[in-house]
Amino acid sequence: MAVDILSKRVAEVADIPLKNPDGSPMVDDETGEAVSATMFSPGSKVWEVATAARKRKAIRRTRQNGGNYEAALDNETEDTIEFLCAIIKRFNNLSITSDDTSDDTSDKGIVRSVLSEPLLGFVRDHLNEAAGNWENFTQASQPAQPFTSGKSPG
Repeated sequence: MAVDILSKRVAEVADIPLKNPDGSPMVDDETGEAVSATMFSPGSKVWEVATAARKRKAIRRTRQNGGNYEAALDNETEDTIEFLCAIIKRFNNLSITSDDTSDDTSDKGIVRSVLSEPLLGFVRDHLNEAAGNWENFTQASQPAQPFTSGKSPG
């Protein structure tokens, strides 16, 4: 019997486990629950729009610098942060303790805070690599669902 290719579709959204700087799984020390990022897959419209925006920025910098292709790489870290902020819905089982009450504590605010912290660059780099790996989205194909618990994607 032939393979039904549509059965091979990836999930639009998946929870990607975070890793510590040494590569070990990041878990809550008290509960043992894994820390993850709920991310849109490379097959999603959200990913497509975020990737196009990233490329447009690079092309714009090249044009503004007289066709100097090296200029496309200027602000690479900031471009990566913007891209990841666009494709990450939230972190699961993660919090930020801060004395500054003006910090944005929304899901997107926490995502931006974590990704923008230079000493947490390992999180940014790991998620940037994981985001492009289709294997991370091979869970049962299903449309994005509204968030219902800290353990389910979508």
